[in-house]
Amino acid sequence: MTKDRGAQLVGVQVPENLRTGLVSIGVPVYNGARYLRSALDSLVAQDYADFEIIISDNASEDETEAICRDYAARDARIRYYRAERNMGPVWNAVRVYELARGEYFMLAAHDDLRHSQYLSRCVAELERNPRALFCCTGVNFIDVDGHDITDVFPVRSLRPVGATPRERLRALARSTFWLDVYSLIRTPALQDTTFGQELWGGDILIVSALCLRGEVAEVPERLFSYRCFLDKSPQDIAHVINPAGSVAVSWIQLTLEMLKCIWRAPLGLAEKIGLSLVFVSEFCVRNRVVNGYIHEEGFSGLRHALAWGRYRSALAIATLAAVITPTTYIGRLRASLLYRFGRARTRFWRGQRATPGAK
Repeated sequence: MTKDRGAQLVGVQVPENLRTGLVSIGVPVYNGARYLRSALDSLVAQDYADFEIIISDNASEDETEAICRDYAARDARIRYYRAERNMGPVWNAVRVYELARGEYFMLAAHDDLRHSQYLSRCVAELERNPRALFCCTGVNFIDVDGHDITDVFPVRSLRPVGATPRERLRALARSTFWLDVYSLIRTPALQDTTFGQELWGGDILIVSALCLRGEVAEVPERLFSYRCFLDKSPQDIAHVINPAGSVAVSWIQLTLEMLKCIWRAPLGLAEKIGLSLVFVSEFCVRNRVVNGYIHEEGFSGLRHALAWGRYRSALAIATLAAVITPTTYIGRLRASLLYRFGRARTRFWRGQRATPGAK
């Protein structure tokens, strides 16, 4: 998971004079030679004809440049750009967006795969529902060698397709893996997200901002294959976002950013308050995976904020932690008591059945 965005696009020029019906596929890449060919093959094989592929090469040092130039020479729909030096993944993602010319935009990782009907099915759904800001599909998970691991990959990735902002936000809060930033999105819709900010967990923020502003269309079939790198930790992702270390893995900080996202949304005061309570409850308390991460995190997020001189952020983290921590221990105590009560009850009934004359 991870990529970024907020109230206004930070340093991003929203594309103008977009062509109706055109899909712009942005492929930011750095040293992606191993999987790039298969990813590009799945994109050029789309049965929806009106699309362009924008590749931004972040000064790769492997065979990426040669592969990209070969594909661009053979297919006029592909445009290739290369940076003189590595500008970072966020800059690269913003660049392909700024170069987009289509009504629809899709961010495509250099190692993922799309079914040949992905674009046509998603465009049809967006045309059917003008209130939907993006369209997602079912997902297959594949490993580094392309083997399907969907049934054994231990994550929960719920599509945020409810009828109301509350339902869509609840689906995001209950998930443990977030992929919808790679959906087909109406290009102008990204201007109200935090696309362009260096934040760990930014992909959740982008999708959340969209879900709070419009509906979400869905194609239930699994038309998207996401490649999983099981040896990549959240710390690895944070380091890729910013090697200097200013981006920390902090679930409490992510919660704060999500609350900011809710309060930026064009909703009434009562609805913002209700959504904030729902999100904290579902994400920080009831989502056992996230709750476990928050418990392990302790005050590391606070220490990181203080180390980088972000005192307002540190105060907010400390306040939120003070609210969440008691509920964490209460929830664990409740679960422990229920478990012990269940065992005691089981022993009691076993004893009853062992007593002569008992039914």
